[in-house]
Amino acid sequence: MIKNIFFFFCLAILLTSCSNKKGELNLDLYKSIPFEFQNVLKAHGGLDKWQSMASLTFNFTRGEKKEIHQIDLKSRKTRIDSDDFSIIYDGLDVWVSPNKEAFPGSSARFYHNLMFYFYAMPFVLADPGIQYTNLEPKEILGKMFNRISIKYDSGIGDAPDDEYIICFDPETNKMEWLFYTVTYFSKEKGNSYNAIHYDKWGVQNGLLLPETMAGFKTNIEGIGDKRYENIFENIKITSDPLDQNIFKIPESAEIDSLK
Repeated sequence: MIKNIFFFFCLAILLTSCSNKKGELNLDLYKSIPFEFQNVLKAHGGLDKWQSMASLTFNFTRGEKKEIHQIDLKSRKTRIDSDDFSIIYDGLDVWVSPNKEAFPGSSARFYHNLMFYFYAMPFVLADPGIQYTNLEPKEILGKMFNRISIKYDSGIGDAPDDEYIICFDPETNKMEWLFYTVTYFSKEKGNSYNAIHYDKWGVQNGLLLPETMAGFKTNIEGIGDKRYENIFENIKITSDPLDQNIFKIPESAEIDSLK
């Protein structure tokens, strides 16, 4: 009898210890994140669920532009393929194949994770090195939204002076608008914001991810003219890693530097 009591006592301690460790792990995920933004992350499937994923792929369309994006979520290595070019980020450098001139934009380095970053909202705003500030609610096109300002610590990423404001439904906590500045080219803090409306979400492997988003100009009165619409299809997010061979650099590829 005493042996049985001792056994169950030890078992209870073991289970409690395991439970605490698990709880501490979850707390570690959220410890630097304000309560309001924690609720946004949970409304989109949860940060722990997001961090359990290893790879993300999607087809991206904007007008005539069609691309396939593949992202290693652990290393953030990225591959983008179109009919005319491929971009590969190997974790350090951004490469363009068959050469830099094949990419029609101003900077492949700037572009390589741009679409992923907007697509992976709000989860990428839980990355390390971020400062959060709760803002007063604001009305956008006749609807009230709660808001959080996001800024980066010095030296984080290629454009640490970028700023974001996420706007989310006060009842569902789902993100609906994103306001952002671009400082990559000027290297100066921006005074004006661009806006993205997340108007259609879908559930992928337990996570709420965008299926469409639209960009808008902003003005002194608020939301201005629509600039573009992005469509995302063939979305796959999984705990299975990508074949790392896709990040091998072709012999003809050229590096696109920060500037």
